[in-house]
Amino acid sequence: MKRITLILIPLSFIMTMAYGQKTPVEKYELMPASMQNVYIDHVQSFPSRVIDIDNNQYLGQVTKKHRLYGYGRYINGDGSEIIGQFRDDQLLFGITITQNSALVGSREDYASYSLATGKLEYIYHANEKVVVDTRNLLDYGFVTMKYANGDVYMGETFQKKRHGYGIYYYANGDMWYGQYINDVRSGFGVHFAVDGYMRIGEWQGEDERRVIDLKRK
Repeated sequence: MKRITLILIPLSFIMTMAYGQKTPVEKYELMPASMQNVYIDHVQSFPSRVIDIDNNQYLGQVTKKHRLYGYGRYINGDGSEIIGQFRDDQLLFGITITQNSALVGSREDYASYSLATGKLEYIYHANEKVVVDTRNLLDYGFVTMKYANGDVYMGETFQKKRHGYGIYYYANGDMWYGQYINDVRSGFGVHFAVDGYMRIGEWQGEDERRVIDLKRK
């Protein structure tokens, strides 16, 4: 049986650096930008395609041997889904959405949120389920935000702003997954177009620092 540890995070720990009045807590291990670029270099030649697996469907990058490798979206028959980066048929990093919860991170290192309340419930790290005292983490959440233009954001927030990893659904049917900082998308991600085409790379707001259009099969 895995050990459950209760951690009380003091407010002084959160306020040690300047982000407004608080600094976001490290909930999972992030892949450095240098490694992200190495990953992009490796997967940029892998095309995007749609694969039906039993009652499930995968839209994303695959190798010549049809292994899930690169950015993709895996939709299960029960409505749950995984979106993010894959390697050899396994999730490398991303968001897993089930009926009741959202897990953000890797398989070994992730934050678990309740979809009913939007609150951070626990952190899984180093083979331990860490129960977090959320009294000092009230600014953190995983919520759905709807906008007047029809767009919808579903993902992590900090002080009611998009912050962390999330999925942005455009009113035209397009979708973007990636990282946000202070309400602005900032970092590596993937854009799924409504016509099935995909673009991967690095964004800074609406600016494309390095974005690659994938071939489609």
